[in-house]
Amino acid sequence: MVRIKELDVFRGIAALNVVIFHYTSRYRMNFGHNYPQYLDWEIGRYGVELFFMISGFVIFMSLQGNTSIESFAKKRFARLYPEYWICVCLTFLVLSIAADPEVETVSPPVLLLNLTMVQGVFNVKSVDGVYWSLIPELFFYFTIGLLYYLGQFSRIRIFGAVWLSLMILNSLFALPFGAYLLNLQYGMFFMAGILFYRLKFSMGGWQEHALILLSFIAALCSHPGLAQAYVYLLIYLLFYLFTYGMLNKISWKPLVFLGYISYPLYLIHQNVGFVLMRTLNRYLSSELLVLLLTISTMITLAWLITSLVRAVYIRVYA
Repeated sequence: MVRIKELDVFRGIAALNVVIFHYTSRYRMNFGHNYPQYLDWEIGRYGVELFFMISGFVIFMSLQGNTSIESFAKKRFARLYPEYWICVCLTFLVLSIAADPEVETVSPPVLLLNLTMVQGVFNVKSVDGVYWSLIPELFFYFTIGLLYYLGQFSRIRIFGAVWLSLMILNSLFALPFGAYLLNLQYGMFFMAGILFYRLKFSMGGWQEHALILLSFIAALCSHPGLAQAYVYLLIYLLFYLFTYGMLNKISWKPLVFLGYISYPLYLIHQNVGFVLMRTLNRYLSSELLVLLLTISTMITLAWLITSLVRAVYIRVYA
């Protein structure tokens, strides 16, 4: 599948925002910082929603044409699990060796269940808290794969209208299984990605715009708040600019690179980064320097993981 550079830039923006949020606001919440709180990057917590919208666009794009459901499943597995397994095991190893009482680790049996990626469904602790977002991804893959297998892509507007309506209903009455099975808390971002794909490749009309508006309303109903409203509006506007070719010249290489390594960077950065920051803080007085060194180290580690997995993948499938 062809990579779209604007989406890699979006991935880079999302990944960097999440990393900085965890190393400023989240770190302060867990361990404390010496610098003023107003310097924390709270907006970064919404990078995950941008990831979800990118995923909706890309996964729907991957199912265009004559691909088989078996090929789709194999490619999704190869994309998700190898890097995830490396990051889970590496995080577990680092936390076990560090034995930092403030950064909680898990037992070996819990580690094994983490390897399935669905531990959150059973309320089992994750090796790293960022893994929560993988459950909505998995359920979206299952849902969109099932629609493709049943030949229902021609009815994607009807599906979207019903799904988004259920999300709004869930925000009012908390439907059973809404969080996981029906993917009602974050599904609006995946659906918006699908709708933007249809608009970009001339597969849609006013109905897509109406459903995008409905997805935005569903997002505000499910995640109310002024800050969320502003950030979600920015995310939707970014995708509109991308859809109509107004971001074609955006190809800043550092962000493209971060987009390329965004998945392992997201998976490995939080708890391993916390351990590194707490260790560096014992020897360095500058928290800014600690922050920059930790970000640089996590980016390097993510690049090494990406390079290893891609090298093995090419060798196996060449």
